[in-house]
Amino acid sequence: MKETSEKQENQSSRRSARRRAMMDAAWELLLEKGFSGVTLNDVISRSGGSRTTVYEAFGGKDGLLAAVMEEQCMEFSAELHISLESDLPPRDALTDFGKKLAKKILTEEAIRFTQILFSEGQHFIPLVEKFMKVGPDSTRARLSRYLRRQHDLGHIVVDDPVHDAELFNAMIIGDWQKQILKMIDPPTYSNAEIEKRVLRAVEVFLCGAGSENYRKTADDKN
Repeated sequence: MKETSEKQENQSSRRSARRRAMMDAAWELLLEKGFSGVTLNDVISRSGGSRTTVYEAFGGKDGLLAAVMEEQCMEFSAELHISLESDLPPRDALTDFGKKLAKKILTEEAIRFTQILFSEGQHFIPLVEKFMKVGPDSTRARLSRYLRRQHDLGHIVVDDPVHDAELFNAMIIGDWQKQILKMIDPPTYSNAEIEKRVLRAVEVFLCGAGSENYRKTADDKN
């Protein structure tokens, strides 16, 4: 009985290792070649395993790419969500969130993935919809809930937290996303430039959304 249990654990461990290797290889290939350029043969060649393993674990290429994108989105969003689940006041929480968001969208991987989404996304609608649901839509929903909580606490005044979350998100990203879509030599931004932009966005946002009591308290602290 003990030998059977150990054998099952070993088999499960090997399956997990093969799955991990395939997902890592698929992500690397996706960034290198785009959606249409990824083939199962390439994934298998880089990670080992077999087509049978791919189909058993993911159902095929689209399932594999969907799993990879979901994992990457969750990792991307996890740190952002922490900023919005804290008890920090709006200025601190939004500044922390904004800096993390700006820095993350400007990483080499994020820039390359954004370029792929915009250049090939129309041919892979289900994958793009999955990405939007797990990534940007999920983050905006959390930001919306944070704004609603701060509204209920009397720190800010937002009649439509969903719309205001979209506005703040756009203030942080701004035209940077358009700039990074350049396929050759997309611009880079220093930490100082990122911080300046985020602080300005938070200031402008709270000038409109901050409650009178919150603004007075913030002014007194300054």
